[in-house]
Amino acid sequence: MKNSRTIALLWVMAVAAFQISAIKPEAQAGQIIVATIVFALLMGLYLLFADQRFAEALPQVTRGSEFGLPGFLFLIFVILTLLAGTPNAIIVIALAAAIFWIPTALVLRNEEALTPIQAAVGLSILSIPLGVDVVLGAQLDTTTIVLRAGAFALLAVLLLLTTREQKSRLTFYFISVVAFIWFTVEFGNAPALRLPFDGGQIRYMQLALIVLFLYLLTLAGRLPDLGFTFQLNRKDWTEAAINLALFSVIAIPFGLITGFIKPSTALPSIVEIAGRGVAIFFFIALPEEILFRGAIHRYLERVLRWTPRLTLLLSSIIFGAAHLDNPPNVGYYFILASIAGVFYGRTYLRTGKIVPAALVHLAVDWIWSVLFAG
Repeated sequence: MKNSRTIALLWVMAVAAFQISAIKPEAQAGQIIVATIVFALLMGLYLLFADQRFAEALPQVTRGSEFGLPGFLFLIFVILTLLAGTPNAIIVIALAAAIFWIPTALVLRNEEALTPIQAAVGLSILSIPLGVDVVLGAQLDTTTIVLRAGAFALLAVLLLLTTREQKSRLTFYFISVVAFIWFTVEFGNAPALRLPFDGGQIRYMQLALIVLFLYLLTLAGRLPDLGFTFQLNRKDWTEAAINLALFSVIAIPFGLITGFIKPSTALPSIVEIAGRGVAIFFFIALPEEILFRGAIHRYLERVLRWTPRLTLLLSSIIFGAAHLDNPPNVGYYFILASIAGVFYGRTYLRTGKIVPAALVHLAVDWIWSVLFAG
C-alpha cells in the first residue's frame, strides 16, 4: 500500500478509536465534538510528517515564519484552556508558551561548534522541565530528585567527557531541545489539559509535543535521518519479526524467572485489546522510537563516531535509564528495557526506517499488557 494511503487509513483508525474512547454516558456532546476536531487536526499533522512531500515543503512554507506552527499549537491550547475553565490559567498558559517557543528559538540558532554560551543556555533551559513543578509548590521525594539529577547529568557528561574533536560536532542547542521535550513529557511537567476535558484519555500536550518535535527535527534538517515512512517492504517486516523473536527468547524467560512478568489470569475484551494496540503504537512505540532511535541514536552517531555496536549499546542504555521511574522492580525494568532498546535499534539500523522498530516496540508492549499483565 502506498505511503499516502496508509497515512489516511491510520488517521481514520486513530480518530475512530479516539471517538470510541471519548463517548461515555457522562461526556458532554459539545466537548466531544471540539476534542475530536482538535485530535483529528493534530493527528493529521503528526502522520503527515511521514509524507516526504509534506516534509520537504514545510521548511519552504515556514521560512521567515518558523514560529507559526508552534504559535498555532499554542493558540489551540489557549482556547481549550479557557473553554475548560482551567484553574491558574495564566500560569498554565505561560508555561505552555515556554514549552512551545523556547525549543523553536534554540533550534533556529543551532550551530556546530560548541561555545560557552551554548553550554550555559542549553543546560539552563532544562530547569523548566526538571524544576517548574517545584517552583509551583510540588514536593519531590528522594527518588524523583535523584532521577532528575541523573537526567540533567546526561547532558553535563556529554559536555565534560567528549573530546575536543567531538565537541566541534556537538550542536548542543539541538540535543538540549531534544532533552527539553523528552524531560517535559517524562517528568509530567506539561500542562495536563485533556481531550475531552472531563476524564479524557488523551492529553493535548502529549499529542502537540509529538507534532512540535517532528517540526523541530524538520527545522534542524534531521527529518531525513529519521526514515519516517509507512511504506514498508518484505525486508522491513522480516527484520521486525526476527528482532521481536530474538528479544522474546531472552525477555520472556528472564521476566518469568525474576517474577517481573506473570501470565494474565484473564484477557481483556477484543475492543480493549485493539484499543490498547492503537494507543501504544501512536503514543508510546512510535514517539519513543522517533526520540531514542531517530533523534538520540543518530545524534550520538554523528557526534561520537564510535563503532555501530558501541553506539547502539549506549543509546540502548539511555533508553533503559528512561524507564527507571517506572516502579516497581525498576532494576529489572532497566535491564529489560535496555535489552529491548538493542533489538529496537537493530531493527531501525537494518531497515533504515523508524516504523519497523516501532512495530517491534508495539508488539512487545502489547503482548506484555495483554498476556503478561498478571
